[in-house]
Amino acid sequence: MTDEIELTPEPKILIESLRDIGYSFESALADVIDNSITANASTINIMALPVNDSFKVAILDDGNGLDRESLLRAMRLGSSNPRDERAIGDLGRFGLGLKTASFSQCRRLTVASRRDGQTSAFTWDLDTVVRENSWSVLERTDYNEIFGYDTLPENGTLVLWEKVDCLTGDNGSGRVDYDRVISEAQDHLSLVFHRFLSKEKGTPNLSISFNGRGLEPLDPFNMSNDATQASPEEIVCPGVTLRSFTLPHISTYADKAAYERYGLRGGYLRNQGVYLYRAKRLIIFGTWFGLAKKTALTQLTRVKIDIGTDQDETWKIDVKKVSAQMPEVVRKRVKALIQAIGAPSRKVYSRRGARLTSPDVYPIWTRSENGEKTTYGINMEHPLVRAFGDELDDSLRNRFSSLMAFIGSMLPTEALFYDISNDADAVESQRLSHDDFATNARTFYAAIMQFKDEEGAIESMRSIEPYRSRWNETLSALGIEEL
Repeated sequence: MTDEIELTPEPKILIESLRDIGYSFESALADVIDNSITANASTINIMALPVNDSFKVAILDDGNGLDRESLLRAMRLGSSNPRDERAIGDLGRFGLGLKTASFSQCRRLTVASRRDGQTSAFTWDLDTVVRENSWSVLERTDYNEIFGYDTLPENGTLVLWEKVDCLTGDNGSGRVDYDRVISEAQDHLSLVFHRFLSKEKGTPNLSISFNGRGLEPLDPFNMSNDATQASPEEIVCPGVTLRSFTLPHISTYADKAAYERYGLRGGYLRNQGVYLYRAKRLIIFGTWFGLAKKTALTQLTRVKIDIGTDQDETWKIDVKKVSAQMPEVVRKRVKALIQAIGAPSRKVYSRRGARLTSPDVYPIWTRSENGEKTTYGINMEHPLVRAFGDELDDSLRNRFSSLMAFIGSMLPTEALFYDISNDADAVESQRLSHDDFATNARTFYAAIMQFKDEEGAIESMRSIEPYRSRWNETLSALGIEEL
């Protein structure tokens, strides 16, 4: 014989535990915005600012709004069954997101909603829950005392965070760097909801403003750039589509700022990999799901995978919508494609490396392969090196050759590997001073004039570094005009 014993969780203990579920400020905001999108909002305004020595966050939308009973039900923890079938555009799942996201950032959550001119408002005050050890919400009628209430439209909802106490980001003074927290949140929302903000076909018409700044979509695939390489979209299995992209190399951008924008926070190396979208909302990005290592040669590769809300169980989407498990059928397909997916990105860097060691461009470094080893050394036949050696007597020429061999043997491979693995595009050669550049340009020109006419020598120099990128300086050093 067995007896059933009811073990009701203690509110004051469970509510504090729920606060540590793992949201960041930006992911918590995104979860609240999901509710606004599900409510058919077209405009979302976010205000995050210090008020009366406290930091408050208000998220206001012009969605459908809720009547009193619907709002009270929405304030309940676990207000919907995650296994219920959802509408195509419903971004919720567990009925926990609004509450757990908010509790992770603040100790006082107020939701005010208006539908057809009728207003309702309730407040979760965690200090009250802990003090009374009771799952009790406060019904509000003092609407004018609710921050942001005066901007609530005829139909819409206001989510207000007060007693915000979980922000991180020390600026060195022991205080939260609010400017950085807000800036990073703005960038995050521009990325997560970029397909909505860009009015992609099949998404609702949506605009988001944050502290008065209208958010612009941040497309991680930079599809507006003609240099972006994209594969055809592929149906991996029912409900799952895949498309791979190779982003443009830094050399194709007019300025470095534009290039860095699409690298996202942390840069290209960190953000390569799969970008998983659920109902066109980005939920996970910058991961290979354990199928491949992040390398400098594949840092320009990104893969877009689209799933619908009916795939939540299969992908094991968590309550925060920032974690998932790739189903085996998709893993097998992606694993089979992984080499082909990364090939275009590797080719971008491989082609650049090949050009730098090709005999046709007078490389200062030679590259040779012997079995599994690749060896780099100084090219003693380079026109500048050879011209200098020819001016030396036999004794000095031998010492010079030994010195060049010594320098070549000291190539800092470990340091280069570390730096390139972290950010290949941040590694560059030492820049020659104007005088050194001019001297070497004249010496190089004189050396190759032994084999070419003037026009041929100029054309050769125009196609190789460092002269190509400093062409006007090269012509000035040679004292000639463009041919």
